[in-house]
Amino acid sequence: MTVPAASSDPAPLPVFVHSGWRCSSTYVWSRFRALPGVRAYYEPWHEQLATLTPERIARETPRASGLRHPGDDVPYLAEFADLLKPGGGVAGYQPRFALDDYFLPADRQDAAQTAYVASLVGSAQAAGRTPVLACCRTLGRVDWLRRRFGGFHVVLIRDPLQQWLSFHSLRKRPRPTYFELCQYVLLSETVGAEPLARQQGLPAPKGDDLPARIAAMRRRLKRAPARTSFTAFLAIYLLSYLKALPQADLVIDVDRLGQDPDYAARISEALSAGCGLAPDFSDCRTPAAHATVPAAPYRRISRQVIDALDARTALAAPGPAALLFAKLSKAMAEAPEPPPSMRRRLAGWILEKIGGLVPRRRRRARI
Repeated sequence: MTVPAASSDPAPLPVFVHSGWRCSSTYVWSRFRALPGVRAYYEPWHEQLATLTPERIARETPRASGLRHPGDDVPYLAEFADLLKPGGGVAGYQPRFALDDYFLPADRQDAAQTAYVASLVGSAQAAGRTPVLACCRTLGRVDWLRRRFGGFHVVLIRDPLQQWLSFHSLRKRPRPTYFELCQYVLLSETVGAEPLARQQGLPAPKGDDLPARIAAMRRRLKRAPARTSFTAFLAIYLLSYLKALPQADLVIDVDRLGQDPDYAARISEALSAGCGLAPDFSDCRTPAAHATVPAAPYRRISRQVIDALDARTALAAPGPAALLFAKLSKAMAEAPEPPPSMRRRLAGWILEKIGGLVPRRRRRARI
């Protein structure tokens, strides 16, 4: 690992960009990366960093990903090249950082994870660059990071139904995607969500490594219906944002970012005032809404998840959660209702036919 000589100038404070998967975080990260004097780390909590090699860095590009990401052939992980150990893997990274510590309490000591993040921040600062760490695995530990590293914390939020549909749309066959499997793993291991997890058929957590746990979820839930996937997603979505939003210095509604140029300009100004960086979002375009929506009772699921998590009071509270409530309410108001099931249609048809066969009772004339 090569660390440049330290500069005498004050070290620039780190910027953290927190989001869920499929929430425009790659686009926002790419806008920070384009700025001079910035070292923008992409997914610095991703489990693949444990085995990262120069060959894999060169291979992992937006063009080759198939994930509809912006960019071309510049590797996502180029910023980690100087931090690799001789045998591969980013120095200081441990696979448990990815999801085992997703909801990390602010007061829990974790010397290894602290040292790892400090190494990323310090490497950028020693080179005179502002460290930007953008990741889809940190919404549950914003307060933990803030307490140890200060800095400026940005939270991205998206319409929950469209975000989940982005997960689902990447299926190449009727099997859950990596993003869906991660939601299953998280829900199965979240303290306080055990009844909901067991209700969805998620197995109790085991001490295996993350790839083994993901593989177990794939075997167990490879034919799970859309409603199971959406339930797990929505539970983690709500728990994550209820924890993250109160800690954010700036919240970016990525749906508005691509639809409202004035909003995009104001976000750039807010970032400039808050952390001294002003990414240009003028080329941001919100993806079209997904036309194919799997049949599921989305509104009923949302009510059931909120009740299972006992989250009604938190969602209705004024303050940071108001945006979360607004995003969820709008998404559910626009969610399509599933067509009546065959059983219900058959029952309705039978009742209609029976009603036509039963003679009407004659009303007695009044005298």
